[in-house]
Amino acid sequence: MLLLLALTWGNSFLFIKLAVSAFPPLWVVTLRMTIGGLLLVLVGIALRRKLPRDPKMLGALAFVGLSGSALPWAGQAWAQQFLDSGLLSVLNSCTPVATLALAVAVGQERLHRNRVLGLATAISGTLVVIRGEIGAGRSALALVVAVLATTGYAFASVYTRAKISGKITPLPASATQLCIGAAALAPGAWAVYGPPPAPTTVPPLALGAVLMLGLFGTGVAFLMYFTLIERVGATNTSMVTYLVPIVGLSSGAVVRHERFGPNVFIGALLLVSGVWLAQKRPAG
Repeated sequence: MLLLLALTWGNSFLFIKLAVSAFPPLWVVTLRMTIGGLLLVLVGIALRRKLPRDPKMLGALAFVGLSGSALPWAGQAWAQQFLDSGLLSVLNSCTPVATLALAVAVGQERLHRNRVLGLATAISGTLVVIRGEIGAGRSALALVVAVLATTGYAFASVYTRAKISGKITPLPASATQLCIGAAALAPGAWAVYGPPPAPTTVPPLALGAVLMLGLFGTGVAFLMYFTLIERVGATNTSMVTYLVPIVGLSSGAVVRHERFGPNVFIGALLLVSGVWLAQKRPAG
C-alpha cells in the first residue's frame, strides 16, 4: 500500500501538468477537490461514518481544507504552467521540512542536533534546485510559489495536531475539508476564469488527467494514507516522502520526456537526506 500511495501521489504532478494544458489552475484544483471529496463522502456513507456538524469543528476543518489543500494545490497548479511535473515533485519534498520548522516554532517539537543538520541539508538542497533552474531560464516566481505552497501543508498539519487530532476520525474529516475547500474555491475560479470548460471541448488526455487526479490522486490517496497510519503508524507512513520524487521524476521523463540538469538530482538527494536526518533521533 505504501508503494501504491507513492505511485498515486508521485503521478499526481503529472496529472496536474496534463490538466493545466486545458483547464485553468483554479478549476483544476476545484474539480480535484470536488471529485475526491464526493468519493470520500460516498465511502463514509457506505461505512456509516457521520459527517461533523459542530460549528467549531466545521470551522477548523474549513481552515485545514483551505490552508492544507485548496491554496497550496492552487499555487502548485499555477506554477506547473511554467515548470515541469518532475521538478514540482522534488520541490514538494520541502513539505516535511516546512512542517518541522513550524512545529518547532510553535513549541510542538524540539530541536536537536539531527534536526538542525537535517533542516540545513534540506534547505541547501532546495537552494541547489532553485538556483540551477533559474540559471536554466525557469520562472523564478513559479519556483518560489511552488516552494511556498508547501508551507500551507505545514500550517494545516500543525493546526490539525493542535485542534483536530483525536476529536474526529480521519475519513469524515478529510471528506468535509475537501468539500468545503471546493465550495470556497469555485466562486473564485468562476470569477477569474468564467465557467469550467465543457467536457466535450477538452482533449481526452486532459479530461482523464482531472478525473485521475480527483479519484486517485485525492480520494483514494487520502484513504490509503489514513489506512497506513492506522496500520503501521505515522513514522512508517512518512516513508512515502522519499518515494514521491522518484516517481514524479520518472513519470515526467517517461510520459513527457522531461529532462533535468544535475542540480535537480543533487538537490533532490540533499532534500530527501535532510528529511531523513531530521526525523532520526540522536543516539542516547
